[in-house]
Amino acid sequence: MSRKRITASDSSTTLLLPQEILDMMGVGDGDEVDVSVIDRTLILRPLDEAERAQKVEAATQSVFGRRKSTYEELAKGAE
Repeated sequence: MSRKRITASDSSTTLLLPQEILDMMGVGDGDEVDVSVIDRTLILRPLDEAERAQKVEAATQSVFGRRKSTYEELAKGAE
């Protein structure tokens, strides 16, 4: 990728992204994105992708919650 400079604009700070990056993400002007920071890394995801990730996380937690005793028994057998 390329380096970009963070600049001040009125009362906020701006990071301008080239159209090429927006095209690769499948987003455009006016679209909403999910913004998060993990280990000092800025993560931008199209909202539909972020929603999908949240649903997968919820489903995973649900399965682990329902199967907790089974996993604990399996872990004991490995000792």
